[in-house]
Amino acid sequence: MYKTFTRLWLIQYILVILGFTTMKKLVVTGPNTADFITTEIPSINTNQILVKTICTAISTGTEIRVYKGISIDADNKFMFPNMHWSYPVENGYSTVGEIVEIGKDVLGYEIGQRVFTSETHKQYSACNPQDVFKIPSGIPSEYAAMLNILQVGHIALRSANPTFGENLVIAGLGVIGLSVLAYCKTFGFNAIGIETISKRQLIAESMGVLSVLNPDDSNLQKIVEQKFNGNPPDFAIEAASNWNAIEMCQGLVKEDGKIVVVSRHTAAPKYNPVGHPYFGKRQSIISSYGFSENNTRWNRLNCMNLTIQLLENKRLDISALITDKIQWDELPSMYAKLSNNPETTVGVIVNWN
Repeated sequence: MYKTFTRLWLIQYILVILGFTTMKKLVVTGPNTADFITTEIPSINTNQILVKTICTAISTGTEIRVYKGISIDADNKFMFPNMHWSYPVENGYSTVGEIVEIGKDVLGYEIGQRVFTSETHKQYSACNPQDVFKIPSGIPSEYAAMLNILQVGHIALRSANPTFGENLVIAGLGVIGLSVLAYCKTFGFNAIGIETISKRQLIAESMGVLSVLNPDDSNLQKIVEQKFNGNPPDFAIEAASNWNAIEMCQGLVKEDGKIVVVSRHTAAPKYNPVGHPYFGKRQSIISSYGFSENNTRWNRLNCMNLTIQLLENKRLDISALITDKIQWDELPSMYAKLSNNPETTVGVIVNWN
């Protein structure tokens, strides 16, 4: 640690002395437009730490929605709940970095220590210690960068409150659907994936999914029940951001079953989700968004710490989720690719070194 301290501190000191106190930060300046701006490296107060970014991860759903300028409401006013549209806006929420400066009142942290923080795509971040998570040495930085994205799948699975031995279908095998699958393998739930894109089907198969089916398969209900030894799925996770997927899940899932909607839907349904034949199935449709303030057992702290422990012990395998690795200056072009041709990309790691 002493060598790391000396190297990092000396580099920071020389840069400041020479006047190199600026950094690059990604901003979305309008619909389908992203670029970097140069800004001052943030100063920290006595209760903060300064983190130099090693890598970030792209949330291919939320970030690209913001990049494309798609609102969450029909009146096109809100970027996020309680947040109106305003450009330029920073984007992203998944950063791994190393500590390069520590406020004098901060205890329990060391220079050179790796941490995860929910900061945007930028070179440096001033962070409050209570908002970061220490990363054990056995976890690669690129895996740690996926922590927030993984929690979306983690929360979705917990929202169904499944019991041992239950079966599920995962509709949509993008980065969130595959994150759900990774936790299913860890916790022992049998999952069938439903996806149209061949690359994502292959990734799911490499992760040990029970079966991957196409939503256009004839006799889909019959095939699913055959895979589950004659039983319909106990619940479904809808991660396709498509009302057709929710309707499909309602048709597949058993009576009194659950459909967890993890992806945000900005369009209205073209069918009646509480009409015939779905009303008579007494199903629960559950939205999964963020951590519930009422759930003190599986709050953000405990869910994150569990995932870190599973990654450290190699019980949660996410290696197949990461399909692309880019340099930081390629972010705008990757956003354009994900906006126009997302089929071949799942998890994206951005290198800032």
